[in-house]
Amino acid sequence: MNSYSSLKELQQRKERIREDLRRDTKDMTRLCQETFVPKKPDTRKEVITRAVNIGFIIFDGIMLAKKLDSKYAIVMKSIELVRKWQQKKG
Repeated sequence: MNSYSSLKELQQRKERIREDLRRDTKDMTRLCQETFVPKKPDTRKEVITRAVNIGFIIFDGIMLAKKLDSKYAIVMKSIELVRKWQQKKG
């Protein structure tokens, strides 16, 4: 642990730490923006590529939903039958 001989040294150390924190905060903000904020497409090619990618993502989502629906439709029908049977019984 550092020992400080004057209040001035302590204040200088405090200011250096504040500067380091400011610099680190700016770096973290920049990195988060680069990572999570989508970049605006620069060229027509990028716009078309992005549109095609989004289209494929939507298509994949719809196909996955249809597949899961058809695969688990039997389970859902069975659950419905059990609920009806319980309501009828009780």
